[in-house]
Amino acid sequence: MSDLNHNNNNEQPDFNAVHGEEKLQALRDLIDLTDNHLTQQVLAIGMDSHEEDLIRIEAWRALGMAGSSALLGEILHAAAQLVRDPEEDEDVQNYVLQTLALLPITEVEIQLAQEVLEGSAYILVKGAAFAILVAHQHVYGATSALESLQSDPDFGASARRELHPN
Repeated sequence: MSDLNHNNNNEQPDFNAVHGEEKLQALRDLIDLTDNHLTQQVLAIGMDSHEEDLIRIEAWRALGMAGSSALLGEILHAAAQLVRDPEEDEDVQNYVLQTLALLPITEVEIQLAQEVLEGSAYILVKGAAFAILVAHQHVYGATSALESLQSDPDFGASARRELHPN
């Protein structure tokens, strides 16, 4: 049993002191990610290729709550690195892209989503990239990216529905 107190808002979990299931549960217990030190720890877990994929995925899920973080730029940069890494696990890439759909992003991340959609990524990874375009249609480049997908065999019908909802 852990001596971590996940429910006490005054105490942050020390992710360096826990491993395996305990670390996974500590990440799952996060309901707020506003502390910069904690955000930095979670980002480090998400970027650690030696960490178990399931733990990294949970770290990226938690990072989806960091929209107002001063570290947002660092998170977005790290996400792009992982998505562009051909050696990276596809499940991790999928969750990284899902996280980008939740965060405030820029046209740089829209371009990243387009790169994924135009590349040879696994269909679930492409689906997460498409979700970024849908979630951020207000960001420059998203609408034109959706327009360019209208004839895509996998995403064309969905792109048309997004662009022409009637």
